[in-house]
Amino acid sequence: MHKNLIFIFSLMCSPVIIAAGPSINEINSCLALVDFVDIKLDESSDQYDAGDMVRIHKGLSAYSEFLQHDIITPKLLSMYGGNSDRAELMQRLFERQRKSFFRHLNERYTQKKLLTDYASAINDCSGKTRLSVAVAEALKAALDNMEMLAMQK
Repeated sequence: MHKNLIFIFSLMCSPVIIAAGPSINEINSCLALVDFVDIKLDESSDQYDAGDMVRIHKGLSAYSEFLQHDIITPKLLSMYGGNSDRAELMQRLFERQRKSFFRHLNERYTQKKLLTDYASAINDCSGKTRLSVAVAEALKAALDNMEMLAMQK
């Protein structure tokens, strides 16, 4: 009985449960959004305090790396039974999808400023995965800074 409880508890805490959560396409869209916002930030960095920009870049970069290395890559390898060649092929397809997503977002957001809906959309994405404490703290600082800067403009 005690072993069964330990087994059940370990399953509840397992990252496998997260894998049953959002689709890999949803996570790839989140990655595209984060990378897009990070690029847009560079375009408008002269409008904001350098320290705020560093905090935002740090948080967005940490979240982007987390999504790619801790969520997408392992999911792709799992989907293809560990076949890294097939996973890499799908990764290239995802990269093309992100470029298309960038074009769509560039058409919609032509202004060179941070908008509160960027922060809101990224926050929605972060709720789809369980973040490490370090990534969660860096991302929260970034989103808080983005919202603060958006309110100033």
